[in-house]
Amino acid sequence: MAEKKAIVIGGGIAGMSAAKVLADHFDKVILLERDLYPDTIGGRRGVPQGRMFHTLLERGRREIEDIFPGFHKLLDERKMPKVSFGFNCALMTPRGWTRNVPIPIQRSLFCTRGMLETTMRDLFKDDPRIETHEQTNVMGLVAEGSGDRARCTGVRALKKGADAPEVMLGDLIIDASGANSKAAMWLKEVGVEPPKEETLDPLLTYGGQLYRLKEGLEFPKEWWWTHGAFIQRVPPSDNKAAHLIRQESGLWLLTLVAGDGLDLPEDEDGIADFVGGMRSPLISGMLPYFEPVDIFTRYRLPSNRWRYYEKWEQNFPGFLAIGASTCVFNPNQGQGMSVAAADAGILKACLQKTASPAALPKLFFKEQAHFQKNAYRLAVANDLKFTAVQGKRTIGIKLFNWYREQQTAAGLADTYVARKVGEVDLLLKPVSSLFHPVIMARTLFARLFLFWRANPTQQESVAALPPPPAEIPKRWRNELRTAAAYVYRTITYKAGLAR
Repeated sequence: MAEKKAIVIGGGIAGMSAAKVLADHFDKVILLERDLYPDTIGGRRGVPQGRMFHTLLERGRREIEDIFPGFHKLLDERKMPKVSFGFNCALMTPRGWTRNVPIPIQRSLFCTRGMLETTMRDLFKDDPRIETHEQTNVMGLVAEGSGDRARCTGVRALKKGADAPEVMLGDLIIDASGANSKAAMWLKEVGVEPPKEETLDPLLTYGGQLYRLKEGLEFPKEWWWTHGAFIQRVPPSDNKAAHLIRQESGLWLLTLVAGDGLDLPEDEDGIADFVGGMRSPLISGMLPYFEPVDIFTRYRLPSNRWRYYEKWEQNFPGFLAIGASTCVFNPNQGQGMSVAAADAGILKACLQKTASPAALPKLFFKEQAHFQKNAYRLAVANDLKFTAVQGKRTIGIKLFNWYREQQTAAGLADTYVARKVGEVDLLLKPVSSLFHPVIMARTLFARLFLFWRANPTQQESVAALPPPPAEIPKRWRNELRTAAAYVYRTITYKAGLAR
């Protein structure tokens, strides 16, 4: 029998995840990556956004652990810091500083993009079913037939140092080359009309730089935000945001965000002026404790883009697109890597139903779009809160943004509402779940009758520095001691150590 082969274009998070999934269904998987992977923990030259803030949402964390068993254990061994807002990280939202908590409610995975990719690659590179070709650029697709009878059968790939492209044939070709995918051009070259798309420019520029604490310096003891600080933008016109977050290996990452097409500074004085002009001086007061370890890198965010593969009229068996190759959005909610990993999880579920090159594309594109539309809607709706963004603000968008504001406020008074909103933001539940009758009723009740608990005071909303660290109330401490004593007595009695 002929050997079944799959080819994945792009060796980032989406590409590695897809290749790992495909290895269970194909005899050989070929991964084509344009960059040279670093020998140690580090980023790739072809990922300019790699120096910016990255995180894995809960959905992405679960998907990667499922595809790459041992992922979190390896991250822990590499001493990746765990950040919890309100516990060891200060967060200033448009409403002001979030409330502090005495214990971590949820710890998020914060480390450099290079650390995440390297950890995945270390769990991936020894798989004998996957053949990786680095420094290889895909120049186009190979197809048989034409029109509705066209079928994708391979790629033309140019390896570094080669004189001409090499034709690589496969039963399934997956475009995981990211936001700058050239799939539209490749499809036209083989006579296939690419899917329609929509775009929205968020007018954002990101910048990032790595720091270390200066030798001999430590944070003041009253600074409970030992893992960093976030200051978010405030719609409709506050276009400055900044994050200073602890990373692995003693590194800290400063990320600056400028909206309205504004530029970002590059020199030390310009960075100090930028953070000094924000609505809180917290990060400005932290920076003197640090020294840079590399140069400041700027990145102009591409437009939000939705490629309608799920409505693609052209039938092109043997070709799939995954992750940012199909859907690109503003990363202000940290969704990008999690969506890429979840798309690979969807591919895994679809392959369990069919591996037919003819039937798989329609099934996968439908399921992928059903999931991706949640992240895309959240990103686009948030971008349209800012007056500088030029886009159509429909009645539906305006109502949705208003409803989200009410739920955010209600969540400050009702933890049930806050939890349900959090599940949507973490991509665990679809946006439609926010309109469940129970959630809507509790949102209304909290806004009407618990408003005094939901709205921060004027002093809280404009406070320059975070509130002092939260403490466990004395009554709770007594109850915890009583419970611990009861558990201790029970265990010792069952073990026969006490009578």
